[in-house]
Amino acid sequence: MTANGSEPAPSAPLALAGLLQLMDSGFPSGAFTLSHGLETLVTEGVVRDVSGLVAVIETQLISRLARADLPATMAAASDTPLETLIRIDRVLLATKLAEEERTGSCRVGRRLLAETRQLEPDLRLDAFAAAVDAGRTPGNGALALGLAAAAFGVAPRDAAVGAASSFVMGQAMAAVRLGMIGHRDAQLAIRRSGTVIVRAVDIAERQDPLDPRPCAPALDVALARHEVAGTRMFAS
Repeated sequence: MTANGSEPAPSAPLALAGLLQLMDSGFPSGAFTLSHGLETLVTEGVVRDVSGLVAVIETQLISRLARADLPATMAAASDTPLETLIRIDRVLLATKLAEEERTGSCRVGRRLLAETRQLEPDLRLDAFAAAVDAGRTPGNGALALGLAAAAFGVAPRDAAVGAASSFVMGQAMAAVRLGMIGHRDAQLAIRRSGTVIVRAVDIAERQDPLDPRPCAPALDVALARHEVAGTRMFAS
């Protein structure tokens, strides 16, 4: 439901096709090179099986993304003015305590902006990209994704669902690459996380994107430990 109690307008089929393109692992954003702390948790034996993976995904979605990144994505996918998006972008970066997460988010954001502008020219994308290039704003991936989705005609809630789904698929595939589970269990984890995705987006719709409040200290520690790990499969 939207703030006035009405049902949110769904995205048109062509827009949904565009959203699927943005969320695909083959889209050159670099998002699938990040494990978001999962590599540390698997390497140190904290997460050992599909149940543990689903639990981590739930924590990531409910305690972190729903209260920070997803509200920012929805704000960017709506008609939020540029100056407000810049404020959201700055405060969102401040919530990312590990340097790896900050640099990773901005790297993904820049790639999303660059690639989407080649596919779908859009004035809001251009304006935000210019602000990033000028050093006025960091360019987090969450905002870049929302702007990209809007350029493709995707509704804000659908953009958030897509962002959360892409995150879940990325975590499941990371677990496969780390040798923790096989592809069948990865699909099981993705399916089990479906209701959590919906919960996370419901929570995100009620959040103020200018007041992000993610809270998952154990994951922040895992991200920080990944930065100094001797060997890493995923980007740092």
